[in-house]
Amino acid sequence: MTEPRPAEPAAPRSSDAADTACPDVLACEYASPRIAAIWSPRTQVVLERRLWLTVLRAQHAEGLRVPDQVFRDYARAVDRVDLASIRRREHATRHDLKARIEEFNALAGHQHIHKGLTSCDITDNIAQTRVRMSLRHLRSRAAVLARAAGAETGGAATGAVLGSAAAALDALLERYPLRGLKGPVGTAQDMLDLLGGDRAALARIEERVAAHLGFPRVLRSVGQLYFRSLDYEVLSSLSEFAARAGSLVPAAPGGGRDARGPVRSFAVLLRGYTAMAAQLAGEQWNEGDVSCSVVRRIALPGACYAADATLNTVERALGVPRQLGVPRQAVRG
Repeated sequence: MTEPRPAEPAAPRSSDAADTACPDVLACEYASPRIAAIWSPRTQVVLERRLWLTVLRAQHAEGLRVPDQVFRDYARAVDRVDLASIRRREHATRHDLKARIEEFNALAGHQHIHKGLTSCDITDNIAQTRVRMSLRHLRSRAAVLARAAGAETGGAATGAVLGSAAAALDALLERYPLRGLKGPVGTAQDMLDLLGGDRAALARIEERVAAHLGFPRVLRSVGQLYFRSLDYEVLSSLSEFAARAGSLVPAAPGGGRDARGPVRSFAVLLRGYTAMAAQLAGEQWNEGDVSCSVVRRIALPGACYAADATLNTVERALGVPRQLGVPRQAVRG
């Protein structure tokens, strides 16, 4: 049974307002709807559910017997996201992922997901998936904008700058590895126990998960979490990406309103997010904690929003028709 790769989420519908609303000023006012949707709570829940279902199907293929009706019931429940209900469960359980597990099980009427897994098998892999989706979105925007800039303004140099920015993200995507299914301490012992110690079966399940999430590489040795220097590499690359693209925004002639003001603001934010990631790199090895999760929940989406907002500013400054991801409102200086 082939599991489809995660699709890019559509821009939020008006009926999804409660699902996507957040106080993040970058997401709400400056970033495009598409990248805001990638980092929305609803998207996180749906991606987690698809991952659970992929793992369950892979386990079934390796001999863990699961009735066909179970798969059908879970599949029907994937897109039924009630964030208020999940929050109520979290308030009772004091555990965010446990609340999402209980909600999915209740909707499906079964308790078959998350067997042999630990929290980071879900949370870290889905965080990386959203990073990868964001990088692909930004790469695509820059590539299309490069072609459009050359056609609209006749500026080959402008197109080359944006093309090089897109190529840098291509290179990052090629080498960016997935944590994979490693269990609570990196040995995947719980999953191995479930599979009767069959390491070949575990490898096949992990390969199927990586293919589902769209990753060409999987890390071989990690602790409970993937090493946070990966986050630092991503945020450093986004900062460089935005700097290249933002260099195309001209200064206002004659002392008029400076279009570079927003670009400088986004650059400051990107440098700040990168510094936050640098503080975690080398410190978080065996186990995640609140100091790690809080920083990453702010820095990872924030950097993606800021890079996307930079492209919105470049798009307007060059007078290029909007291609991918229309900003919700004009950027305020």
